[in-house]
Amino acid sequence: MKILRPASSQSSRALEVRRPRVASMYPTSAWVDTQTRVPLFHPTALRPLHNLNRRLFDTLIDELRRSREISPATAVLGAKLAPLGDDALWRLARVPICWVDAEFLNETIWTETALSSRTAHALPDSPLPRARALEFAGLTYALASSTAKSSADAACIMFGMRPAVADAFAGFSVEMIHRLGQSRAHWVRPRWFDTPQDWQRLIATAESAEATRLPPVSLRALNRLLVDLEPAP
Repeated sequence: MKILRPASSQSSRALEVRRPRVASMYPTSAWVDTQTRVPLFHPTALRPLHNLNRRLFDTLIDELRRSREISPATAVLGAKLAPLGDDALWRLARVPICWVDAEFLNETIWTETALSSRTAHALPDSPLPRARALEFAGLTYALASSTAKSSADAACIMFGMRPAVADAFAGFSVEMIHRLGQSRAHWVRPRWFDTPQDWQRLIATAESAEATRLPPVSLRALNRLLVDLEPAP
């Protein structure tokens, strides 16, 4: 009769090594919000960004309909958005990028601002009315800073930032963001406001696109943003 002996400790260790490892529920990378543990490009995490985008669209349409004295850029974009239905506006808003820009490609002004918020820069005023610019500056800078604190890489993609700009926003305090919302409000503008043909192409895609895991309008928006982020030759 064969006697079964317990496996040696060495054999047990070998068996343990061969056990399949259970993958983590979330990736252990910079693409996860360190506070909520939700992937940064998950629809739940992107909801504040999407709401900000929709707020911008509603503002542009509202300014077109209510204001007599608006900038040409605001009038053009408002006229392109006004005919869209609610579903198309939300498809356009639910892209993984921010439709609000604030010179995020300009490393010089933001790195200098990080050193001293009193540094002056001669930049064109926002095409948005002052009250609207103040509103969007506060919302956009706060969201950009919180995103950059979780992941500088994600901030670069969502907000079209250079890495140095994302690093600056990651270091801004709440008090600094509040001051910037007042002193740098004139930097805020609709993204690609000076190239309305980009808006027209994305609007056309949003109107005709069917719901998929990554809608075509998101792909087009990301592709257009990556063109901006590509280093100059």
